[in-house]
Amino acid sequence: MIKDPAEKKVIALSIGIAFVAGALSMLILINEPGPPEASLPHNIYGLPLSKIWAIIEDQTGVENATTVLGELRLVTADDGSVESLHMNFYGDDEGLHQWYRVAVSSPMSVVTWDSLAVDTVPPGEHPFVLLSEIERIPYRELNAQDTGLIVEVDAQYGDLAYDARYGSLFALHRGEVVPLERVVFSTSEPWYDTAVFCRTGDGSTSEGSTSGGNIHCYTLFTFRDLGKAETVDYRNAESSLDA
Repeated sequence: MIKDPAEKKVIALSIGIAFVAGALSMLILINEPGPPEASLPHNIYGLPLSKIWAIIEDQTGVENATTVLGELRLVTADDGSVESLHMNFYGDDEGLHQWYRVAVSSPMSVVTWDSLAVDTVPPGEHPFVLLSEIERIPYRELNAQDTGLIVEVDAQYGDLAYDARYGSLFALHRGEVVPLERVVFSTSEPWYDTAVFCRTGDGSTSEGSTSGGNIHCYTLFTFRDLGKAETVDYRNAESSLDA
């Protein structure tokens, strides 16, 4: 059983983001706890997850080269505004292995993080690698209607098969998506799947629910993780992603 960490730090984060010609123009961190200057204006359409990771890295003091993503959960409203962001990851701090838990909530714009000493850091992908892909998912192209979303990224191991008959599958590479028919993994090496749910009810995380819950919209895999799969069948035989 994991005990609550003894140390918890709360950092007020006020992020003003204005896009001019598609560029991020402002990212401001307020170090002292207190009321933010504005509510968290993040929007999933252009959400700079890789920039947010740089702030998390700086504030936690984790050794960047040692970090491994565990899980990520992102919740948005119908208009794409971000309601919450939770993630956990592993890494070293002054040579000691740590497990970190981070939460970003709106509208208070508060980042809360804590850490717990662990014996080992498991294998996996660096958070920046995955976040820089996830932030470029073309949500407008893939979602048939305006709806709140829940985006969940999880590390997987072992034998697992995905089939488009039970939910749309896509390969994701640098913002490009290609439909998949079937993906099969059989490996002890970790891979990550990114599941996107459309919020249709109370915002709970009941996968496959069609009333009062959420509907599984689609699952995406990065090009890097598809390289670990035993079988990758594209929807169209000629479809592929170039490295």
